[in-house]
Amino acid sequence: MSTRLLPWLLALLCACSRPTLRPDATGELWVDGAAVAGDGTQGRPLRSLAEALNRPGPLLVHLASGRYEGPVRLPEGTRLKGEGPSTILAVAGPGATVVEARGDTALEALMVEGGGWGLDAWGPVQVRDVTFRNQAQGGIRLGAGALEGRGLRFDAGAGSQARVAVGVLVEAAMGATPTPSLILRDSEFVGAYERAIRARGGAKVRLEGVSFQGPRTALSQEGGVAEVERARASGGTGTAFSTVEGTLTLVDVRVQGHEYGVTTNRARLSVRGFTSEHATRAGLGLTATSGLLEDVVVKDAGNYGALQLTASDLEVRRFRLEGSREYGVVALQGRVRLREGVITDVSTADGIAGDGLHLRQVEADVDTVTVERVKGSCVLATQRAHAVLRNARLSACGLAALAVDTRATLESRSVDVRDTSGSVLVAIEEGQLHVEDLTAKSATGELVSTDCEGQTRVHLRHVDASNKQGLQSPCVQLDSSPPQP
Repeated sequence: MSTRLLPWLLALLCACSRPTLRPDATGELWVDGAAVAGDGTQGRPLRSLAEALNRPGPLLVHLASGRYEGPVRLPEGTRLKGEGPSTILAVAGPGATVVEARGDTALEALMVEGGGWGLDAWGPVQVRDVTFRNQAQGGIRLGAGALEGRGLRFDAGAGSQARVAVGVLVEAAMGATPTPSLILRDSEFVGAYERAIRARGGAKVRLEGVSFQGPRTALSQEGGVAEVERARASGGTGTAFSTVEGTLTLVDVRVQGHEYGVTTNRARLSVRGFTSEHATRAGLGLTATSGLLEDVVVKDAGNYGALQLTASDLEVRRFRLEGSREYGVVALQGRVRLREGVITDVSTADGIAGDGLHLRQVEADVDTVTVERVKGSCVLATQRAHAVLRNARLSACGLAALAVDTRATLESRSVDVRDTSGSVLVAIEEGQLHVEDLTAKSATGELVSTDCEGQTRVHLRHVDASNKQGLQSPCVQLDSSPPQP
């Protein structure tokens, strides 16, 4: 072999052994609408975003500050990165979509302004540090696949006369797969959205650290699964979090104002830490719903009750209900289990009624509760309800501490009644009242008030009361046998 060929062979071998460059490294481009047209390098950026997006292969496009008119269509594998809110993607008319993303794409550090929809996405799509502002229909429409967003801001626009329909719509497009799923972290919705987030058709939603200031409804869910953690909602007039035929999980969620904090219908609900303040109707209004609620606080709810439970199967643990109008808990039909709760300061607007626990046509099991300062009955069972009450402390009950009427049954054990101006026990209209281990001190009203009509009965066992008035009624039975050890 000629020695002259050796250098060429060595060079060829070295070239073959070098690692090939990744496509995303070869597809890195810079665009600046204010620059003189260049070749797309950092020193000589392209002037046209459309020209950059027409380049083949995976692309990382750096977009300088400025306004870029769309529509913008992101090809598969494209990542578009701006310089913050000063990098603006926009369209002139209110009907067009500003950005269309199909497949594996990403948007970062820019603003999407105007148009009908800000982003029409078929995931997987990554969106980070992006502001959506002044869209006519909504900020994002997700029709398939996954969209993950962090640090997003949705602004309905200052001075808007009509509410924007939605901030984010998560709904499967016709024939689209896979099912759309949204993960949104550390983001905010501001302004007059009708629904900040709307999930339909079996969609999946997870929200972490999201705030809502102004939307009528924060989350509207129809089917599917939604998980909400560390969320805050205020300034809305509708339900903050609503689900119909879906599964909803709330963890560390706070609602200020709104008509309801939460409403559900034919749903499954899990709560671990929820606070509602100043709801105009109720803190939680749950219908045909099953689940477990823990660490619930409701303050100053409207006249639908702090907790309004209808035809549901629910357990509520560690709850505090303060300053409700009309009811603390109102439960109608279904089953309810209440554990370790405090209900205080319940009164109607006229100051003459308001029940702590209002149980109607329901199976109720209540253990370890305190009810204080209510204008009506601390505990009322009515209309064929069957309620069991254990380990209760009732004080400052306006009309009655324990009341039963209309063929309902109330069984109580270990109840301490104090400072009650009304009757301690009331049984009327064929109600059945069974009381064991009752202590009634500082009660100014009579011990038992009953009409003794039909099947009305009061059964007492081990009663320690300063006032014995009413024990002589013919339907009152007192068992004076000594307590069992």
